[in-house]
Amino acid sequence: MKRLLLLLIPGVIITAAAALYVRSELDAPGAAESTTVEIPRGLGARAVVDLLAQKNLVRNKYAALAYIFYSRTYNKLQAGEYIFEAHLTTRDVVRKIMSGEVYLHKFTVPEGLTVKQTAQKWEEQGFGTAEEFLHAAAGAVDLVRAVDDKAMSLEGYLFPETYSFPKGTPARQVIAAMIDRFKEMVARLKQTVPESNWPHNLHDTTIVASLVESEAAHADERSIIASVYLNRLSRKILLQCDPTVIYALELANKYRGTLTLADLRFESPFNTYVNPGLPPGPIMNPGYPSLLAAVQPASTNYLYFVRTDEGRHTFSETLAAHNLAVAAYRKLQRAAKRK
Repeated sequence: MKRLLLLLIPGVIITAAAALYVRSELDAPGAAESTTVEIPRGLGARAVVDLLAQKNLVRNKYAALAYIFYSRTYNKLQAGEYIFEAHLTTRDVVRKIMSGEVYLHKFTVPEGLTVKQTAQKWEEQGFGTAEEFLHAAAGAVDLVRAVDDKAMSLEGYLFPETYSFPKGTPARQVIAAMIDRFKEMVARLKQTVPESNWPHNLHDTTIVASLVESEAAHADERSIIASVYLNRLSRKILLQCDPTVIYALELANKYRGTLTLADLRFESPFNTYVNPGLPPGPIMNPGYPSLLAAVQPASTNYLYFVRTDEGRHTFSETLAAHNLAVAAYRKLQRAAKRK
C-alpha cells in the first residue's frame, strides 16, 4: 500500500503543478492594447485559438485549448466581430466569445429620409450596398402590411432612430427591426391619444405625419402645420404640398433640385397640386413628434403657410393674408441680396 502511495504521489504532484501552470497562463494578461478580431463562421476551437494567439490575446495556446475542452465550451464559441480591451486574461477572452458579446455598430437614421435615402445611409455607414438594402426593402412589404394593410411600400414605416447591429447583419433583419420600432411608436401614440380620437386611421395618419415632417423645422410648429393640412382636407382644398411634388419627381428620376411651374402640373398620384386629398402613401419616414402632431393637431383656422427665416413659417387664414406674407418674405429676400 505504501509503495502504491509512493508511486501515486509524484503523479498527483505533477498534475497539481500542471493545473497551477495552466491556471497561471489563463489568468495572465494578454495584449497591451484594445484589439478587434473577427471570428468567421464555422471556425473550430483550435483555429479560433490560433487566431487569438496571432493577435496576442492568448499567451499560451495549449492552456487556452485545455480550458476550452475541460470546460466543454468548444461548441459554444460564437462567430462575430469582437473588441477585446487591453490586458484581458485568456479566461476573459474565451468567456467573451462564449457569451457572443460581439461589437455592435451604430446605424443612425434621422427623421425625414425616404427609403432610398435610408439605403444610402446604410451604405455610407458601412453596413452594405444601397442596392442590397433597396432589394431587401422591396421584398419586405409583407412586414409592413402586418402593421398597415393599406401600405404600398416601406415608405413611412422605417422608424428613424439610432440602432445597434453586429457587423454582417442582413438588410432584411435591420428593416424588420425598424418596422418593429414603428409598431412600438404606434402603441405609444395610442396610449397618448386614444385611437378613437385620431382624425384619421393609421395609414392616413402616417401620410399626414410624413407631410408634417417634410415641412416642419421647429418642434413648436409641427401641430400647427398638421392643422393646416387637416383644415384643407376638411374643406376639400388641394393640399398643394411642395414636398409631394418633389417626391413624385424623384420617383420618376426627374427632380433637378428646384421646382418649376411645369413641375407643379406633373402627373403623379403623389402630386397634391393636381390630385385632391392625401397622396396614396407617405413621402418619407416621420419621427414620433410628427406622428403625434398628426393625431393631436393644433386647433386653428389656418389654411396657408409660407416658409420665412430660419425654417420658420408664417401662417394665414385667408389667401389675401397669405399673399401678403409671401410678398413680405420676398421683399426681405431681395433686401438681403442687396447687402
